[in-house]
Order: sequence, then C-alpha cells, then structure tokens
Amino acid sequence: MNVLTSELTQLQLQIESLETKIAFQDDAIEQLNQVITKQDAIIRKMEEKFLAIGEKLQDMQSQMPDKPFNPADELPPHY
Repeated sequence: MNVLTSELTQLQLQIESLETKIAFQDDAIEQLNQVITKQDAIIRKMEEKFLAIGEKLQDMQSQMPDKPFNPADELPPHY
C-alpha cells in the first residue's frame, strides 16, 4: 500500500506540474496573439498609407510635362 500511495502522490505532482506549464503556455499564447493582432493592424495601416503615397506619386507624375526636368534650364531667382 505504501508504494501505491507514493506512486499516486508522484502522479499527482506530475499532473500539477503539467497543469502549471499549460497555464503558463496558455498565457504566453494569448500575449503573442495580442501582439500579432496589433502588428497586423499596424501593417494594414502602413499598406494603406503606402498605396495612398503611390497614388499621389502617380498623380504628380501625370501632371508633370513630358519633358524631363533639367535644372540647367531653370533661371535662378535673381534673373
């Protein structure tokens, strides 16, 4: 009976240890999920801004004359 009690106690300790590890892992997974969710939102906003900048750049390029800009063709302000 004594050996059985000892084995039972050891099994209970192992189960408690596993339950503790699972609890910590669940917490870590939840924290990682929150970080990923925040990063996803940031990335989506950055993508939107990137696309908006690209559109503005295209608009600016379409409004520019066909002739490429040459600084030598420009008169300085004092002329």
